[in-house]
Amino acid sequence: MQNKGVILDSFEQIASVFEQNNIKKPFVCCGKSFEKTKIFDYLKQFDIVVFDNIRPNPRFEDMVDASRIFVEEGCDFIIGAGGGSPIDSAKMIRLMTTNDVSTCLTEPMENNDIKSLYIPTTAGTGAEATKSSVFYVNEVDKFSVANLDFLPDYVLMDSTLLQTLPDYQRKCTCLDALCHSIESYWSVKATDESREYAKKGILGFVKNKDGYINNTIDGNEGMLWASYYAGKAINITGTTSAHAMCYSITMNCNTAHGHSVAVCLSVIWEYMLRGNNKPLVKDAYDVFDEIGVLLGGKNAKDGVEIFNGILKDFDLAYPSTDMANVPVFASKVNVSRLGNNPVEFNNEDVENIYKEVFSRC
Repeated sequence: MQNKGVILDSFEQIASVFEQNNIKKPFVCCGKSFEKTKIFDYLKQFDIVVFDNIRPNPRFEDMVDASRIFVEEGCDFIIGAGGGSPIDSAKMIRLMTTNDVSTCLTEPMENNDIKSLYIPTTAGTGAEATKSSVFYVNEVDKFSVANLDFLPDYVLMDSTLLQTLPDYQRKCTCLDALCHSIESYWSVKATDESREYAKKGILGFVKNKDGYINNTIDGNEGMLWASYYAGKAINITGTTSAHAMCYSITMNCNTAHGHSVAVCLSVIWEYMLRGNNKPLVKDAYDVFDEIGVLLGGKNAKDGVEIFNGILKDFDLAYPSTDMANVPVFASKVNVSRLGNNPVEFNNEDVENIYKEVFSRC
């Protein structure tokens, strides 16, 4: 079931959720900024246990600690509140409480009866709509675990949480959502359903970008839903090369995830349009043109220019690194995500793309 998740209209409905499920001790997995919100103040009336040791790129080791605390405190419900890091952490923690932690990275985890509520505080990751959890092990090794049981029982969509986003995070998270939609639209796994979600994500971004950047009520609301639809799109297709290649940049170049993935997508889209690689998607170049039209242009070339114009308007520079790092970065790329790409890439292509990214700084 990939459409699981009852949407709550107000945080005041949480009490009814607890009552309906006979919840006695909720576990809240969140970033420290969430503890300054009105929703957290509301939750304090309940017997909550709070775990806020969530780093921007979540660590498996922290999830192990959290799952142990969950069990020791006798918790019976989990809330993941924040951006992708707290929500992805909550997904793993929920199942780790009843599965063998020593094998949960190598063997499928079985579901349990612990209910979940996810509360996105950024318009970017779409983690509240996906069956995936992305995190790091031993600080450097990236893991992505997919499990349909990661999908939430409840989602609270409250756009007022976006009002306090720092400017850089505001820009980077919405770009992550846009990249989700674009990558899902051109993915080899795209379906009619996923493309409808991706279309809503792209059009929602375009319509609400200015209002969102200016922190208007309507802009925040529209971008939150654009991010949600983008999440529903990648829940079906997964992401492609831009996400596969962005993680080493994030971990080594002092750029946020959305910033990293956007600069990768910019170069990758141009690279594919040169036509030097084997298409893996039927009518791939027509698909690129469709995306360009959704962004407000006439074709793919216009689409790339519009996308690059957004990066320029957002004042997001291309990152830099020693070119000696390029082979190391390329060696860490998830080949399965490359397999989702609309044209075929080999290791040489990946290295060339990295070199182009870093040459633009």
